[in-house]
Amino acid sequence: MSNLVSRDSNALRLLMTEDLYILPEKGILIQSGAEKAAEVLVQQTGDLPVQKPAEAEKSKEFFYLGENNKYFLILFDDPKHQEISSLHKETLLKIMSAKGLELRDLAILNLHQYPGVSFSELKEFFSFNKIALFGIDPQRIALAPVSSNQVEKQQGARLLCTFSIDEMISDTAKKREFWNVMKDF
Repeated sequence: MSNLVSRDSNALRLLMTEDLYILPEKGILIQSGAEKAAEVLVQQTGDLPVQKPAEAEKSKEFFYLGENNKYFLILFDDPKHQEISSLHKETLLKIMSAKGLELRDLAILNLHQYPGVSFSELKEFFSFNKIALFGIDPQRIALAPVSSNQVEKQQGARLLCTFSIDEMISDTAKKREFWNVMKDF
């Protein structure tokens, strides 16, 4: 049986119908997909001029709770837990359910896990149109100072800065003040 060797890029595209991943030794990122894999194989055979792959974009990955179906990002700061604690989650979900939102509608992120992240990086990843900061100074994500429990528009998104979840759990007046703003947010 003879080995079939093809250097024609169109033939390679037809023959290679699955995604292939090539992991180079020097850490250069090569895009996946049948077309890119065929292009890389053709480049290795020497039929086409070899082009250096563009430098990979440095986009951050965020691990969050929820599915972000309504493009609503909730930020909190908890140095003790990687994700939101069960008490905070229960309290937050009760508030959001009164607004008609479920966990799948939200993206809940512990900002403590991502020091130095900016508003634009969050906006790029989550594509949110609403963002609520629970006990977080907006300057921490490179925004101008904002009054507490005041809705403001920042870079195409509605922004609400409020008390931490712990403060609202221990003080019903703060919880009520937050709710008066949140119900129309």
